[in-house]
Order: sequence, then structure tokens, then C-alpha cells
Amino acid sequence: MKKLLGVTLGIMTALGGFVDLGQIVFTTQAGALFGYKLLWTIVLGTVGIILYMEMCGRVAVVAGEPVFAVVRRRLGNRLGLATLVASNLLNLITCAAEIGGVAIILHLLTGWPERAVLIGSGVAISAIIYLSKFQWIERSFGLSGLLMIVFGVAAVVLHPDWREVLSGLNPIAEMSGKKQVLLYAYFAVGIFSAMLMEYEVHFYSSGAIEEEWKPKDLGENFMVAALGSILGSFLTIALMVLGALLFLPHQIFPALLSTSIMAGAFPFAGKALTVAMFGALACIGGAAVETALSGAYNICQFYNLGWGKNHRAKDVPVFSVGWLGMLALALVIAVTGVRPLTLVNISIIFGMVVMPLTYYPILRTAAARNVMGKHVNGRIVTFLGVVFLTLITAAAVAAIPLMILTHGGQP
Repeated sequence: MKKLLGVTLGIMTALGGFVDLGQIVFTTQAGALFGYKLLWTIVLGTVGIILYMEMCGRVAVVAGEPVFAVVRRRLGNRLGLATLVASNLLNLITCAAEIGGVAIILHLLTGWPERAVLIGSGVAISAIIYLSKFQWIERSFGLSGLLMIVFGVAAVVLHPDWREVLSGLNPIAEMSGKKQVLLYAYFAVGIFSAMLMEYEVHFYSSGAIEEEWKPKDLGENFMVAALGSILGSFLTIALMVLGALLFLPHQIFPALLSTSIMAGAFPFAGKALTVAMFGALACIGGAAVETALSGAYNICQFYNLGWGKNHRAKDVPVFSVGWLGMLALALVIAVTGVRPLTLVNISIIFGMVVMPLTYYPILRTAAARNVMGKHVNGRIVTFLGVVFLTLITAAAVAAIPLMILTHGGQP
């Protein structure tokens, strides 16, 4: 039972990263524009995040070093500090977007004023983090996020042509013009980036230490990373299928979160819409929690300060002020009225730019025998790590130019 509940760390991490506000809308939009042609990016991103999430967990368990302790040691103080600042700015922007997404869903469910619901969402998330131990946070958000399975059921019930779906595993697709090529590339980079968002590995490696995993738990580490990520990828594929089936034939571009959520309930009655909303609420709320805690984890790990959600707040003051400050600043940004989807698009693309500086130190450490001993990377894992780091770097170089040229993915 303990191992079964341990999987909730992977589920929460994956659902909070794979099926957050940006991914729900971004992937549905990709399906609405290109059908199943970008399916390969989901598969590629899934393999990449399993690979690096497992490495992060293994390094955390064997070396006792979560991500930003590794970043400081491998990149040095200057470049490490720049990475810390950039990563936490992205955490802040993403957290603001996710709080905005939570508020949108609560507004749809209750009809209460948007501003009041927005402030209430920030306060509620703060209370949940303050009052709950780490294990209860991961289990409550991880298990309630499973309500998102309604999107998978909806995709199957609509009877897509599975042969056509599988054709999306081929990355070479015919495009009708330069604008379509640029849009295709933008969404490919965006989906790949969203699957590998840094806060996923920040949260996961810290969670491995919060859970007090030992080297004997490394099998569980792989199982948790793989099962959570595969579940998240299946739900992401379902979102793309729904976008292709419901919006592409009618040339509808789903620019709103509510439109994407409605797709999950389309084949069913109104109660399914409520289930879809609660599932999305859990995933988006989980992402808000992950980004707030990740910001605090990063600061404390970089400066070697005490941290941990299972400690009393007064025993880890910087950590406590860190996550609370992240939420407070994120709420201030959200209250200004900036659209959550604008924020999340920025975080996805700029996250791609910072990504190599997060994943390179992890790969170096996991491949270092003097640090990892018998738990060092095998040759195949190191080779795959280098391949994915090369892809991440190439995508990082292309990300901002593509965002500018496509006006943020507008068709």
C-alpha cells in the first residue's frame, strides 16, 4: 500500500506538469490546427521527462542532492544564480497563470465574481500548503487529478480513426505554406517544452527527499516517474484527439480554458462537465502548488538552507517565506487582469530557453561514478540523456524566434 500511495508523487508531478492550464489549452489548440500531426511531440516529451525525472530522483536519493544543489555545484555561483533567478521567474509566472486558471474554473462552477474567486483561490492554496504535510498534498491532488480520465474516455467514445491517430507519430508532415510551417514548429516546441517544464523535476527531486527514499527505493523511483508520466501523456494525447475531432472540422480555434474543458464532456451529459471541471481544477491547482513550493525549494537548496514541507514553519523560515512569497506575488500578478493563457504561453516558451541549464547538470551528476557509485547511469541512459539534451538545446534556440514570428501561436 505504501508503494501504491508513493505513486501519487509521480501522478501529481506529471498531472501538474502535463495537464496544467497551458497544456490543456495548448494541446487542444494543436489538435484543432493540425489534427494528430503533432502526436510525436507528446511521445518524445514523455520519454524525455521519464528519463530526466528518474535521473533527478536517483541523484536526490543516492547523492542527497536535489536539483538546485546540483545546479550550484556543476554551474558555479554566477551561472547557477542566473539559472535560479530565471527558473524562479518562470515559476512565478506559471504560478500566477495557474491561480488564474483555478479562479476561472471556480467562477464557472459557482458564478461568484471573478476578482473575489481569484483572491479566494490564492488564499485557499496558501492554506492547503500551510496546513498539509507533503504526503497529503501529493495524494490529495494526485488522486483527485485522476478525474481528468473523463477526457480520455471522451476521446475513445468519439471513435477517432486510430490508424490516422498513429500516423501522427511521423514528425514529417505536409504544410500548405510558410505560416503553417512556422505554426507547426511553434506548437512542436511548445508541447515539447510543456512536457519537460523545469518545475516538474524541481518538485519531484525534492519530493523524493521529503518522502525519505533510500537507495533500496530506486525501483520505486523509476516506477513512479514512468507511471505518472505515461498517465499524463495519455491524457495529453486525449486532449489532442478531442481538439482534432471537435474543433478542426469546424475550423474553431479554442482560445479559452472553458472551451477546452467542454471538449472533455462533449459526448456525455452535464454531470460529466462537472467531473471534467473538478479534474482540471485538481490538476491546475496542483500545478500552482508545485510552482510555489518549487520556488522555495530552489532558493533553499541553492543556498544550502533548511527546507521541507514536513518541518514546522518556524524551523525552516526561509522556505516558509519563500513559498508564501511566491503565492503572494503570483496573486498580485493575477489580480492585475493579465490573461492566464498569455502568462502560461510566455512561461512555456521562455522555460524552453532555461531548460538546458537545468538538465545539463543533472545529466553530468547522474553520469559521475565518483558521486553515484554503482547507481551511475548506464551507457544507454547517458546516450539518451545526451540526445535529449541536444534536442532541448535546439528547441531552446528556436523558441523565442518562433514565438515572435507566429505572434504567440496565433493562426
